[in-house]
Amino acid sequence: MEPTPTINYDFYFNSNEWFIIASLLAGYALIFFLPKRFPLPLSLLFIIIGVNSGIVFDHTISIPPFDFYDVNDSSYFELFDFLSYIQYGPYGYLFFYLHSYLKIKGYFNMLYIVMWSIIAMFTEGIAAYLGVFHYKKGYVFIFSYPFYFYIQTITLVLYLYIMKITKLPEKYPKHQ
Repeated sequence: MEPTPTINYDFYFNSNEWFIIASLLAGYALIFFLPKRFPLPLSLLFIIIGVNSGIVFDHTISIPPFDFYDVNDSSYFELFDFLSYIQYGPYGYLFFYLHSYLKIKGYFNMLYIVMWSIIAMFTEGIAAYLGVFHYKKGYVFIFSYPFYFYIQTITLVLYLYIMKITKLPEKYPKHQ
């Protein structure tokens, strides 16, 4: 397989970089200022799960053999590509935080996943408009929905398992 040539979309510090910076600052500030629902090790795990979900999603369909989109200014990996992965951390944490806060059970888990998949699509739409994502090979925005739905379903199953086997100290709220 031949390497694909580098595609450059722009050479300037502009809306895509600002979106990533704003998303990082707002997301991690929100985590910092929210009332604590999890011990620090679980909070860090949930952030890492969010980052990992973003990496898995992006590296499943944005690199060869699929190569359906590029991230940021070029098809070459750069600093802001890395930062865009880190920005998934707060989304993952908030996914778990709100599930715990709302005490979602039963069939409402499916509605929760659908709603978060819509939130992910909305966020991706803004990011694509600002130049974070550049779709290729006929890929269109709506094709991302099944990936979000799948990853969030697996992530929620993992979260429920973690919370089932974890004994939280009494200072943290009950989780189900």
